[in-house]
Amino acid sequence: MSLMAWQKDLLRWFAKNQRPLPWRRHTRPYEVWVSEIMLQQTQVETMLPYFRRWMRLFPTIAALAKSPEKKVLKAWEGLGYYSRARNLHETAKRIVREHGGAFPRDFETILSLKGIGRYSAGAIASIAFNEPRPIVDGNVFRVLSRLYAIKKPIDIPRNREIFWKLEADLIPPNRARLFNQALMELGALVCAAKNPACALCPLQKHCLAFKNDDPEAYPVREKKKKMVKIIAAAVVISRRGDPTGRPHYLVQQRPLGEIMGGLWEFPEWKLAKDTALDPEKIKHLTLRRVLSDFGMESNGLKEMGRIKRNYTHHLETLHVFGVPAHGRGNPAPTGGWPFAWVTPEKFADYPFSSAHAKIANMIPLTPPVATATTSPC
Repeated sequence: MSLMAWQKDLLRWFAKNQRPLPWRRHTRPYEVWVSEIMLQQTQVETMLPYFRRWMRLFPTIAALAKSPEKKVLKAWEGLGYYSRARNLHETAKRIVREHGGAFPRDFETILSLKGIGRYSAGAIASIAFNEPRPIVDGNVFRVLSRLYAIKKPIDIPRNREIFWKLEADLIPPNRARLFNQALMELGALVCAAKNPACALCPLQKHCLAFKNDDPEAYPVREKKKKMVKIIAAAVVISRRGDPTGRPHYLVQQRPLGEIMGGLWEFPEWKLAKDTALDPEKIKHLTLRRVLSDFGMESNGLKEMGRIKRNYTHHLETLHVFGVPAHGRGNPAPTGGWPFAWVTPEKFADYPFSSAHAKIANMIPLTPPVATATTSPC
């Protein structure tokens, strides 16, 4: 195929069809950096409102650096993988400290920043500074594997290097910014994983997979990992917290160093993996954990809802129950985690994971009332 011809076709298509994403307007390094970190494990449509709010709250690297971590995590609430937010925060502090608040241009320096790997460094260098650095994400794997009918499985590390070298060789002189974004945009809008819109593709006449009538056979993978099904439960523990009788709810903070460390949540437990449980068994196991972990008396649990949480290789169903605290004293976590009794209007001050933010939105104005007595034995 003619390299120059398909490059021109791609860039011409991108000029007409690219989405008006906010970080493309001026390609400011700070905006490009934040967008790339937010887009890890997140779709563009999902991250856009977060990106706009982030830029309002932290318009500069210096503003981000001097903000408290709690505010940063709250701004990230719902995006998941919270280490990304912490890395942005820590890196902003380093940039202020070592580079006077200006994002560094040198590729090796960019690569050394916390939370920035090979792909992100290449994306920032090429989009923000027009440096001829390759970037290979899922969209680029898909487009190149179909364009050249590459049958090497991409889930084998040594085969991925084929794509990195190929993409580096394909970047036209002085066009890295546009070319790299165009490849990703084509994968996102046209060359989809399922039912690709080949009729609309500007590279159709150059594409070997299209000529062979099997675009969905690419990219090739050697094996597919098994999805694990998890059953979990969370409880909303309520008590009357002041003379007015306003309900307060127990939230606890996950330890730093653990997954989602530093975030607040309602008490939660994993109950089963790849094992079916009937509703009464789920309620029974949850109540037993409430009694053992909080040492509290309870007349039973009231089901509030269910939340689906899908991770890379895990499908989780989170069952949410309400339970009012009874007896003397106030229950507290036995594990030593920091905890607080909070009214619903104060939830905005506590950064939750997306699932626990949904739980907070389930909470009624009055505390849950137990409707059935369940024995833990």
